[in-house]
Amino acid sequence: MTGFVPSPIQPTKQNSMTFTDTEEAEQEVNEMSSKAPPVAQVLGVSDISPTPVEEVDVRLPEPTTETGLKVLFLSSDTGGGHRASAESLAAQFERIFPGSTYALLDTVERDGVYPYNSLVSWYKHLGARPQQWKFVYAVSNSRAFEMMADVHLKLMCERAVRRRIMIYDPDVVVSVHPLMANVPCLSCAKITKKTGKKLPMFTVVTDLGSAHCLWFANGVEQMYVASDQIRLLAKARGKVPDEKLVQYGLPIRHDFAVQAEFLGDRMSEDGKAHQLKVRNDLELPSVERKTVLVMGGGDGFGSLSDIVDALYVEFVTRGIDANIVVVCGRNEVLKKSLEERNWENVLENYRIMKESGDRGPVMSSFGSDYCTSRGTGNEAVCIGGDITQNLRRILSSGSLGKESALSSVPMATLPDGMTTPPQSLSVSSGRSSPLLSLPESDEDEANKTSPDVTPTRNARTIQLDQVPLMDTQIPVPLADPDTSVSSYEAPRHDEAEIPGKVTVTGLGFVTRMAEYMVAADILVSKAGPGTIAEAASLSLPVMLTSFLPGQEEGNVDYVVDGKFGAFCSDADPLGIAEEVSGWMLDDEKLAELSKAAKAMGNPNAAAEIVKAIGDSTWKWKKINRGELSEETSSQSQQNQEE
Repeated sequence: MTGFVPSPIQPTKQNSMTFTDTEEAEQEVNEMSSKAPPVAQVLGVSDISPTPVEEVDVRLPEPTTETGLKVLFLSSDTGGGHRASAESLAAQFERIFPGSTYALLDTVERDGVYPYNSLVSWYKHLGARPQQWKFVYAVSNSRAFEMMADVHLKLMCERAVRRRIMIYDPDVVVSVHPLMANVPCLSCAKITKKTGKKLPMFTVVTDLGSAHCLWFANGVEQMYVASDQIRLLAKARGKVPDEKLVQYGLPIRHDFAVQAEFLGDRMSEDGKAHQLKVRNDLELPSVERKTVLVMGGGDGFGSLSDIVDALYVEFVTRGIDANIVVVCGRNEVLKKSLEERNWENVLENYRIMKESGDRGPVMSSFGSDYCTSRGTGNEAVCIGGDITQNLRRILSSGSLGKESALSSVPMATLPDGMTTPPQSLSVSSGRSSPLLSLPESDEDEANKTSPDVTPTRNARTIQLDQVPLMDTQIPVPLADPDTSVSSYEAPRHDEAEIPGKVTVTGLGFVTRMAEYMVAADILVSKAGPGTIAEAASLSLPVMLTSFLPGQEEGNVDYVVDGKFGAFCSDADPLGIAEEVSGWMLDDEKLAELSKAAKAMGNPNAAAEIVKAIGDSTWKWKKINRGELSEETSSQSQQNQEE
């Protein structure tokens, strides 16, 4: 099967389509791209320019069998999720419709105008700056921007996009990117009108809990969504009718379907036997131990190092024998650091900070209540109710405090007959342990590059194993209990008499992710939709630690409401470790989470989507050839539905 870069071949007179020169359209695009709008200056990124693209006119090779189809995927490399979805669908076309050929086309980068054709560069810049991302996402997801972008893109880009699609000469067009829905949809309609042959287009929405408004172009043949939340958004924002919406799940690689079949019930004896076999195949150490898989995206972004430190400390001190497997991606510095880390230093410095009392309030998981402890250390003050959205919104602003955290949440039922929260109660996005807060230095700005972390204001963090060992405790003045949260220190679980045996393994870029998820008992990750869908397909409980504001917020709700995981900010690594440790010590809890994950996952979503798209495309091919009338096809479809 042909890959995503088919061999360049010149247009021929093989079919009835006529191809015109695209140089005029490309010249217009280049002229538009040279004009940068004011928003670049607002965000301080006026130096961003479109990624150079080699213009090569190619036509999809003809299928090698009678069952094959020519498929054109529309996507962009803004994160790995869109391309991964396209690749998973392409692999299913090869399985279900052997002989198919396909290509991946970025119409926005090829034929778009500024700022859309700078999307890849902008994504890399904004992904490392959550507050700028939040601003851009909020503005672009508004009704006003939706209308403006729709008109602007269709006016300036549609002609060039139409010519590009005609050159590829596909049997079907499949969009897996929100910016490649409205214009290609119009282009396909115009190609159909010009040639008299139907060119069907489908949209596969690659989001789980929240989605950008530009996804929902109403003119597509069908729109495939992964959740009830996206279905409701499609109907509300895009006015997409029910008959066009199909809900199978998020398309993921076929490896996950294979492993899901082998695994079955993760908690059954057969499931545990398969997990043990996979651990041996992966050559993990001490395969009988429970395993936590820690991820931060393909580039190893996020506060992975701090989270790993906290997990190690918690597991050792609570007597939990475990493997911590860390996917560092392309972050070779982190991988090397884990290999060389002095774990005794990590434990010793944790004990120093603990004995000093330098510990802030607990950020509990959002799966149930938000808790902080009372001064006695024996009781907890919990703010109950559905406050997930409010707290996440506060988290993304990086300004957690008494006023911002409690102003928008309902009054809680407090212990001991309390009717109001104590005045000293405040909420923090993190704690001082296992990280140390130090005065900010001039070099800190260069280090604030993680797209998943909102930096704590006026503070920087260092790793525990980098803190020099000291013979004396760190003096920490105790503030007045009426004005400080120090009197609300969270209770600690007693340390185990026998320390846990913990092994930390750093991995580079992983190609056997399905097997590593089978080997794991818990996944700790950012709230990427693909990762969540993969975990659910293998009934793997999830602890989410970060999300991109706006785009990934709904994914947190998807996990929490689905009852197969929780959220705790990566600004609070010890809170993450405490919650994960609780799961590790509670087999019944793990079984509940696993069962809920299995109910939310669909490892065969990609195959089901491709089967539906392929069948519909073949129907139109037969109609285009005159082998089948549209009326007969409609009647046959109605009979099948009945």
